[in-house]
Amino acid sequence: MSRTSTFLAGPVLATSIVAIGSGLVYVIYQQYLITQREKRLSSRISQLSQTIIKLEGEIKKIKETLASSSSTDDNEDVFVDASEVAQQGITELGIAGPCIRRKDAGDMGQWCAKIDKLFDEGGANNLREAYTLLLNLTDQNPDEPALYWRLAKAGFLLASEEMIVSTDDKPNNGQRNLMKSSLDAVTKSLQLDEESGDAHKWMAIIMGSVTQFLPVQEQIRNSFDIKNHILAAIKYKPKDSLSHHMLGRWCYSVYMLTWVERRVAATLFATPPTATLEEALQCFLRAEDLSPESSIDNALYLGKSYIAKKDYDKAIQWLRIGSRLNCSTRDDLKSQNEIINLLTQYENYNKC
Repeated sequence: MSRTSTFLAGPVLATSIVAIGSGLVYVIYQQYLITQREKRLSSRISQLSQTIIKLEGEIKKIKETLASSSSTDDNEDVFVDASEVAQQGITELGIAGPCIRRKDAGDMGQWCAKIDKLFDEGGANNLREAYTLLLNLTDQNPDEPALYWRLAKAGFLLASEEMIVSTDDKPNNGQRNLMKSSLDAVTKSLQLDEESGDAHKWMAIIMGSVTQFLPVQEQIRNSFDIKNHILAAIKYKPKDSLSHHMLGRWCYSVYMLTWVERRVAATLFATPPTATLEEALQCFLRAEDLSPESSIDNALYLGKSYIAKKDYDKAIQWLRIGSRLNCSTRDDLKSQNEIINLLTQYENYNKC
């Protein structure tokens, strides 16, 4: 079967260019989400532990003071068990469950905080709760852009969650419809606020997933729009490490196109997509600066980029970092297996 066939090369080209959007984007997001969630929970638990220690010390002082002035029996109700304080703190932080008690439930910032905690906790039930809340909130607040991109995020993650737990990794009609509804929601968010970095990021992610159901030429055409939304996400929210990683993946995929794929792109578009290895590398390094050693995938692609540059020492350095990171998902495990294979292949490359 000839590789020069335009009919065969078209799908190959589309797959290479829009790899960031055809499910791979969700993998990227999940890996970042898991690591960020673990870091936040660890930080909150550490803060809570320090608070408990401080409370226990203060309670001890109060007991000693009261004991010197009155009987213990008269003051039994004054004391608070530190474990009760700890449990209350855990509930308020959202670690123990999705319920977040707020005094002023009408405040939009507090609703967004509650929904973000549901996202952080993850799982199908929390995502369904977030999605239902957001449907009601957008009905009541039709001009609030922050609600619409969160609705898009909830719908996309819920569709992806259902896809992962099913025995078939192919989306069904309900999941496709949910992704398309998510695309409508994030489009509305950008109509209300075109300078929202979060909205642009989720537009890129969701566009990529919806793109896989389109004809090849539309897939390639949409790849340009996906890149533009990633660039806008970085412009308006420059410290989001995920957006930098996504741009790196886009650049890397385009750089790795074969000669045949580039020729096909040139016949389809007056200006085919272009990118350099150095551009991809700088994006991955920036993502690492913003969130050090938190993503197996970012370490993997730093390693692959340095291998492409024939800088094997730096490649091995990043691959070793990736091999030490904890796997939280099956996709983490897949990426780490690729890291192990690359280490086996290149670790002693310079010694040969």
